[in-house]
Amino acid sequence: MPDAELAVTGRVFALRNIRIYFAKKGRLKFVSHLDMTRFMARIITKSKISIWYTEGFNQHIYMNFALPLSLGYEGLYEIMDFRLIDDNYSIEDCLESLKKVSPPDIEFLKIRENFAPMKEIAFAEYIMDFETLSDEAALKLSEFLKRESIICSKKGKKGKIREIDIAPKIKSFNIENNSLKLILTAGNENTLNPSLVLDAFFEACEIPQIFYTVKRTMVFNEKLEEFE
Repeated sequence: MPDAELAVTGRVFALRNIRIYFAKKGRLKFVSHLDMTRFMARIITKSKISIWYTEGFNQHIYMNFALPLSLGYEGLYEIMDFRLIDDNYSIEDCLESLKKVSPPDIEFLKIRENFAPMKEIAFAEYIMDFETLSDEAALKLSEFLKRESIICSKKGKKGKIREIDIAPKIKSFNIENNSLKLILTAGNENTLNPSLVLDAFFEACEIPQIFYTVKRTMVFNEKLEEFE
């Protein structure tokens, strides 16, 4: 989105598009995406950075998140865009202001002013840590993920159940010790939830559910380069 101009108290400011990268860990994984937007708005307000609010009757802080996390997932490379109205305010000062008011379970990592559009997101990397994964289960999981076709049921936004083949959406995987690393398609309507992969595995291979945790560790573009 190109920069625009905004008149504030007689001055004209350039609206600056800013992207911040953060980690969402610990107890915050139990905060839904809707509540996360409210949570971030409070952090931004507390930081007192000069941020742009949407216009109209119900004004609110403009924020745009990339790939909202499912409830219960941790994210080590989360992305949020917003807009500054102070053209003299350095983005480094903005990052430090956010760090000063952030709670322990959120970590602001870096900030950018020039970045790629979110439509260029193509893949996401997840690490799934199992409570325990036997050699037999690990072998079956590896064989399952190598299948040319994996048909499973997915509920759409309107509650309609449809069958999809998720095998083409699994870019790569690696099983080591009690962990599974998956790189799955992501972005727009192409995002594959890693829990859907494991649900299909447990059902297809008739293996009892194994407790696991999920972390999203990175987001990539189509060339499998770190998305920035």
